[in-house]
Amino acid sequence: MGKSKKGMLNNLVINRYTLWTIPNILVFLRILCVPVYMTLLILGSRAGEGNNYAEWWVFLALGIMVFAALTDVFDGKIARKYKAGTKIGKYTVKHDQGTYVGQCIDPIADKCMHIGAIVALAISGYLHWAFIIFIVFRELCMIVIGSFIVNDIDIKANMLGKVASAIISSGIILCFFHKYICQYLWGVFSLDWIVVTIGLILNWAAAVNYAVDASKQYKANKLKTANDENGTEETVVEESEQKENATEESVTEKRENAEIDTEENIEKETKE
Repeated sequence: MGKSKKGMLNNLVINRYTLWTIPNILVFLRILCVPVYMTLLILGSRAGEGNNYAEWWVFLALGIMVFAALTDVFDGKIARKYKAGTKIGKYTVKHDQGTYVGQCIDPIADKCMHIGAIVALAISGYLHWAFIIFIVFRELCMIVIGSFIVNDIDIKANMLGKVASAIISSGIILCFFHKYICQYLWGVFSLDWIVVTIGLILNWAAAVNYAVDASKQYKANKLKTANDENGTEETVVEESEQKENATEESVTEKRENAEIDTEENIEKETKE
């Protein structure tokens, strides 16, 4: 079960120790890379149109994007490995490198990277706008639906989603070479677009899988809550009945004792 919103807000402490950690700095660097490789890609794709832009800027953009993707690998490893008190030679880590602030901004940086890349590719003419519509619409659906059920279910990433993401990422990298793929290998709907299409199909299949899993968990949680409430009501009723029975038994016992005492007193008076 996911954390409540109140619990999440309690964990969201922002200060210099939770904000300026090495993993978070890498996340900020990743975000700063997005406008850089977007600009280089768009301008590089227009090289030779009566301007001073160079075609190799497209590949420089790809290099910067790959560098940004690598920071995503390293920030996670650093956050998990270096806790407060960890020894690095003679140096001791004073504060946890993995923070809740980092958990919040890391997925934002990832989305900025992916969306920035596909938008720049579409503007450059290396990727059709239809792909962007399907990718962004899927992400918006996941965000909107997830915001309503985040406190009721805990959905974990499945293998299909991971494979889809890997295929889409591979297709996006191939799109940087779209001009050459079309020229030397394929026609308009080229190899890079085919790879992205396959990734999108799997991506939507994974979304359906997430939705089915979420629906099952949601129904199970609702049923459990209803059973708990019924169980609580039954317990209250049972305790009430037990108290009533105990009271009746106590009254009956006192009445019997009183009758016995009265009879004994009568017998004593008779003998006297």
